[in-house]
Amino acid sequence: MMYKYNFNSMSTMVQISINQELFANDLMPVYKLFSSVEDTCSRFKEESELSRLNQHIGKEVEVSNQFFIILNDALRLYEETNGVFNPGILSAIENSGYTKSIEFIKGRELGASSLLAPEVSKIHPYQLNEGKQTVVLQTRIDLGGIAKGWVIDRAADLLSKYGYGFINVGGDIRIFGCLPRPLNIGIEDPFEPTKMISSIQVSDGAVATSTSMKRRWKVNGRSKHHLIDAATGEPSASTIISSTVTAPTALEADVLAKVTLLLGEEEGKYWISNRKNKAIIINQAKEIWKRGE
Repeated sequence: MMYKYNFNSMSTMVQISINQELFANDLMPVYKLFSSVEDTCSRFKEESELSRLNQHIGKEVEVSNQFFIILNDALRLYEETNGVFNPGILSAIENSGYTKSIEFIKGRELGASSLLAPEVSKIHPYQLNEGKQTVVLQTRIDLGGIAKGWVIDRAADLLSKYGYGFINVGGDIRIFGCLPRPLNIGIEDPFEPTKMISSIQVSDGAVATSTSMKRRWKVNGRSKHHLIDAATGEPSASTIISSTVTAPTALEADVLAKVTLLLGEEEGKYWISNRKNKAIIINQAKEIWKRGE
């Protein structure tokens, strides 16, 4: 029997499934962890550490231990993906209309931005100094997706003390403990989310899906989405509509799924084929490509 616990955080539902009954005292550290990462990394909270840092471009700023670790992980993944995953896209996201939390703009027509979409800087978005635990931003940054993966992994570590199960945050899933049998995870049809179009089996680690269909709005009648192509500063024109990838951690799965989508069909498939990860890619024509069973 699996016990289920749900709560809202980061503009989405956090769902915990575990084989042991948990009590308020057991769950409190998980709630606090999510709350603390949101307070640190949300670009929609004026008082978050991220929002405050974004007001000090070019200046050396001392940051909290938690924030430094997340920034360090983001920079490592920026380098490992040759800048395809790029935290330095906040101005581009805002210029495409994504200025408020998604529940306020999803599916709506927004006024056109008076600014042109800026080309995202080709330089490192920021420099870190480990000795001083400081950061110097070169451009304003957004850590939404990566902060979600990061907190899921930490929550899974906390929950693994009590038993086995999985945590699902908006479709990013991380397994903890030893499951008696693999999870069979349904993959939504990106065009009809109530339908399952495929599935993927996972017995450990994490799985994440990146899709350009969920977070959408319109500007001057033109559809926009939240996945920014760092080379253009515009929402990606990739013909991959949904990309699902497994990885040892939710942090990696989240970034790999996003990068595969952003690279487009030819490059994305080639890139993920050179790794050990399982993947399911769905394109505009609803064709399904699978790697690893």
